[in-house]
Amino acid sequence: MTRRELVLEKLHSLSDEEEKEAVENLTLFVKKKMRKGSRFDRTLSGAHSEKNLGEEAVNFYVSKTITALYKPDGWDWKFEERTLSEQLIRIAKKFISDEVEKYKKIRDKEGGDPSNKIVPKDASEVFDLLDTSEDEKEIARVLDKIFEIAKECTIDDDNLHYFTLRYLEGTDFKSIASDMALTLEQVYVLRRKLVRRLESHKDEFKL
Repeated sequence: MTRRELVLEKLHSLSDEEEKEAVENLTLFVKKKMRKGSRFDRTLSGAHSEKNLGEEAVNFYVSKTITALYKPDGWDWKFEERTLSEQLIRIAKKFISDEVEKYKKIRDKEGGDPSNKIVPKDASEVFDLLDTSEDEKEIARVLDKIFEIAKECTIDDDNLHYFTLRYLEGTDFKSIASDMALTLEQVYVLRRKLVRRLESHKDEFKL
């Protein structure tokens, strides 16, 4: 019997209760990873937006993850070492990370948002610098630290500093562009400049 056949046999031997619990744990993980429903909801724009994914983010990642494990040529599950919940979460983490990287590559190549949509409170690039965490208090603490660093590391550049203050307030790009007498393209350049500066401080706001 091949390894894949062993995995499929193990999957099919699970009880309905075991599968249900694993899917519930996976769904909870994805919701927390997306910060669904919070003031830092990552599904409102960017890589995890419905515009980019083609459907609502939690449904997208949960469905894709389950399919990846259960399909005939799917992922290996080291069931000797990990629970079903742990394996599903590992797969989901990979898909979420891959989607962010794919989004960034398209955005950088095209010089703007792949979704071509301006959304208020679009700080997805900043939030994607965070490591994974399921602790909402820790997320809030680190986001406060990011905002503090963002203000400090842009103070030498008046335009960038003003943009940063408005951006972190959740002001939409059209309003920022109007206030600063800039084009939307120039505002996107400022956002990328901010993210690059924050990336150099990434070790300071690990969870």
